[in-house]
Amino acid sequence: MRRELPTGTVTFLFTDVEGSTRLLHDLGVEAYAEALAEHRRILRDSFAAHRGVEVDTQGDAFFIAFPTADGAVRAAAEACERLASGRVRVRMGIHTGTPHLAEEGYVGADVHRAARIAAAGHGGQVLISKETRELIEVELMDLGEHRLKDFQAPIGIYQLGSERFPPLKTISNTNLPRPTSSFVGREREVEEIRSLLSDGVRLLTLTGPGGSGKTRLAIEAAAELVPVFKAGVFWIGLSALRDPALVTETIAQTIGAKDGLAEHIADRELLLLLDNLEQVVDAAPEIASLIEACPKLRLLSTSRELMRVRGEVEYPVAPLADRDAVELFCSRARADPDATVEQLCRALDNLPLALELAAARASVLSPRQILERLSKRLDMLKGGRDAIPRQQTLRATIEWSYDLLEDDERRLFARLAVFRGGCTLEAAEEVAEADLDTLQSLVDKSLVRRRDDRYLMLETIREYAAERLQRTGDGEELRRRHADHFLRLAEEAEPHLRGSPKEWADRLDGEHDNIRSALDSLEASGDHELALRLAGAMAPFWYLRNHVVEGRRRLESALMREQQQPTAARAKGLIGAATMAFGEADLESARPHAQEALALYQELGDRWGIAYSAMVLGNAFGETQVAADAVRAQQLLEESVDAFREVGDEELELRAAYNLAIVSGDLGERDRERAILEDNLGRARALGLERDQSMSLGALAGFARRDGRIEEAVSMLAQCIRIERDLGDLAWTANNLGRLAEALALAGKAATAARVLACAQGLHEQVGLRWPQWATGMNEETRTAIRAQLDEAAFADASEQGRRLSIDEAVALALGSV
Repeated sequence: MRRELPTGTVTFLFTDVEGSTRLLHDLGVEAYAEALAEHRRILRDSFAAHRGVEVDTQGDAFFIAFPTADGAVRAAAEACERLASGRVRVRMGIHTGTPHLAEEGYVGADVHRAARIAAAGHGGQVLISKETRELIEVELMDLGEHRLKDFQAPIGIYQLGSERFPPLKTISNTNLPRPTSSFVGREREVEEIRSLLSDGVRLLTLTGPGGSGKTRLAIEAAAELVPVFKAGVFWIGLSALRDPALVTETIAQTIGAKDGLAEHIADRELLLLLDNLEQVVDAAPEIASLIEACPKLRLLSTSRELMRVRGEVEYPVAPLADRDAVELFCSRARADPDATVEQLCRALDNLPLALELAAARASVLSPRQILERLSKRLDMLKGGRDAIPRQQTLRATIEWSYDLLEDDERRLFARLAVFRGGCTLEAAEEVAEADLDTLQSLVDKSLVRRRDDRYLMLETIREYAAERLQRTGDGEELRRRHADHFLRLAEEAEPHLRGSPKEWADRLDGEHDNIRSALDSLEASGDHELALRLAGAMAPFWYLRNHVVEGRRRLESALMREQQQPTAARAKGLIGAATMAFGEADLESARPHAQEALALYQELGDRWGIAYSAMVLGNAFGETQVAADAVRAQQLLEESVDAFREVGDEELELRAAYNLAIVSGDLGERDRERAILEDNLGRARALGLERDQSMSLGALAGFARRDGRIEEAVSMLAQCIRIERDLGDLAWTANNLGRLAEALALAGKAATAARVLACAQGLHEQVGLRWPQWATGMNEETRTAIRAQLDEAAFADASEQGRRLSIDEAVALALGSV
């Protein structure tokens, strides 16, 4: 097989029959067998005529390899034309790459990509990847970027011919929420919004009071536009944010921008839905700059006020039409439409949220009773002149709903306002003294919503609840309980954020808005030491989950506000700030923070703190090429190892010893480096410390490589990568992929090295951290070795393929090449 199959740049074609079970039923067994046999004959004739080689067949599906992209596309076109008159409908997918050819056949991401592209299509449709398109002179239809299963980045897909097919069966390139309730009315508004954004409006803001249905209308309109925007449609919820500086950072995290938001979007055709922008409207200049920098970006926002930037178009959201309002109330209340319902809806100004709150009472009150009780409240409020009538109506409806609550329900309703972004039952019980039955009653009355294991309030309702909380005089006490609860959570989570941290990191992720709120309230109340404790406890999470910029800003703000007392909280905050600065490769800031922390821990007599801050400071000194700094790093790390041994923290003793080994190697003490690493590896295995096994194995692989034992080095690095991947540490996975690329390049496997290095680079960008200095130097040496073996075109081609590799595929490629 190896001699027959094309090598080098190969174009893969996958086929499959659409609806084969239905076709069997329609034709009967004999006719179906004849149709399939004819389909196979046509495909084989067409593929063979254009030098296609049959790699595999499974059932009705073919896997064909072509030496040229042009041959594959011509074969597909010919086959489709010949099959058009028959009953068998075949979908095809074509992709070009440079796969690894092993004894058993082709190995690599290109094979999987071609198969996924084929699976996304429909009968009679031929889908072609961007890589194949660039090699042919055939007019194709651009279907945009799509997400395929098992591939992290979106993939450009094109279609042969102009026939219209249903949307591709890909992972939807959107994160739009999927409301569980039905959407009523608004057909005209959805069409107008769709037309405005399709016809050139770049920034469209839906305005209106709270409860007017802005969010739901925006989601429905955006959903209509998913097929139009080739790079996707993404929802960014902003209701829990209060810091305008976090808006662009939140956008970047949502869409996966790791190396600059504008640079990531560039000329992609993308629609962003910024929901509940009013409380962070001061981010308007940054949003306007983003639109100017990205020519094909469209923004749809919902807000109670305009951003007032150039190019913004306002779309005021009116109440529902009379008929739609009646339909909404009746669908929610399970009532029949009549004159009373019509009168009730008009009294509520046809506002969606007001209607839903009123409908929530339909199980105990008739529409007539609801109308009578609400009318008194509405008449009383509408006598004022200070507010817009619709705002008065909604407030009256919320107030009426509140007045109908029992005392314990009112108390809990007000207290839940202290949470930002919702809460778990446990948090509601501890902070707000919630009772499950009372909480469920608020859910039943549509004042609280439940999503999975969290309880949430719409922002309009939460604002009213916050007013009620303030009136009770309990606000300060509740905010203190809230801050205490999330401080305990952060400090409980902190020791679990090393080793295998995913479960605890996910938990903090879900409470990040509450923790931000707790930090804000602690700073506002002047409780700077607790704010510093909370920020210090959150530092490992911020570092792990790529909130380095925010984390550094929070920590440095807390350190500046705190009275610089010699406390453990200040020392921990300094270590956190040093870690954040180190993550941004800002050694000039990392060192003084770590030095001050070390001095504080020495003053406090905290041996564990001394050990940890000495390790961080040693790492900061060890990241330079200055010999004196390396000597200082070695001394600090020796002190750290001794101190960790003294306090009995064997895991961090091994971590500090690993760093000591690396610095010793940088100083030319290779025998000492190897001895420490081998000792570390044995102890880590005995203790079951997988991360420390990986770190030692990765460094020892360098010795194997330098000794010419390339196969052994690759095997050791493959073990490291699998450990780090399973632990969820993508940064170290990327570092070890870089080491793997270095070993391959120096062994003369330049094309494979280029692919693995590109995979590592893509992974590091995904994490959003800069390469450590040692890895930056190593990667440059690897690129130099690759360029000595490949020309720039081949290097670029291999790199492009490598960025599409999964971690497992990169490892398999490396193992198969040595």
